[in-house]
Amino acid sequence: MKLTTPLALTALAAAAATFATATTEAPAPVAGKVHGKIVFDGDVPETKPLTIKDDQAKGCCADGEKVDSTDRTMIVSKDGAIANVVVTLTVADAKVELPKEPIVMDQSKCRFEPHIAMVPAGATIAFLNSDSVSHNVHTYSVKNDPLNKTVAAGSKLEMKAEKEEAIKVACDIHPWMLSYAYVTEATHWGITGADGMFTIEGVPAGEYKLDIWHETLGKAKAEVTVAADGSSEAVEVKMGEKKKGGRRRR
Repeated sequence: MKLTTPLALTALAAAAATFATATTEAPAPVAGKVHGKIVFDGDVPETKPLTIKDDQAKGCCADGEKVDSTDRTMIVSKDGAIANVVVTLTVADAKVELPKEPIVMDQSKCRFEPHIAMVPAGATIAFLNSDSVSHNVHTYSVKNDPLNKTVAAGSKLEMKAEKEEAIKVACDIHPWMLSYAYVTEATHWGITGADGMFTIEGVPAGEYKLDIWHETLGKAKAEVTVAADGSSEAVEVKMGEKKKGGRRRR
């Protein structure tokens, strides 16, 4: 018969205690999400297509194709949903790892893609030219160094965006081409789609302030709480055009 020594009993007790401690540790924090919708405040504005002359658009597209004439500066659905609205929030002590590769803004069929590019402060932007015609990248910024150079067909330009701001990006050769590089120091962000909806993933439990920006409608703010289980109530924010006699923050 095998006997259990006092030393062995002590070891077993210690192991049992360790197992009990391991199995009763608090669960890891749940990464939640913030979601919501941005809607237009007032009568839905009428949007008109961009004016694009045939001689200016020569070479932009393959034969038989036309340049997309959608005015992306104000896309509002019939039910008031606003597209291309930037929503950001900051989680305390969270660190943003800069992408190893540049953030791409392509010039394709004489439009910038995407219309809004989210750029963590300190990251590099690569302006590609996928077209068979030359383009010009002209940035309008206050805090970052400006850029105004020609980009030959099939080539690219790069710039580093150090400071937080919304940088307007245009092409002087094709005047309808317009986009924004939204440089941010926030840790989390999202952009509304055609349905006005946005989702921001990976947000820990807590109370947050949302900073909201649209290139035409200006700025807005909201607050949201993420519960311990990662859930949050949907946020709905209304944005409207500047009223006469008032000023909207830009």
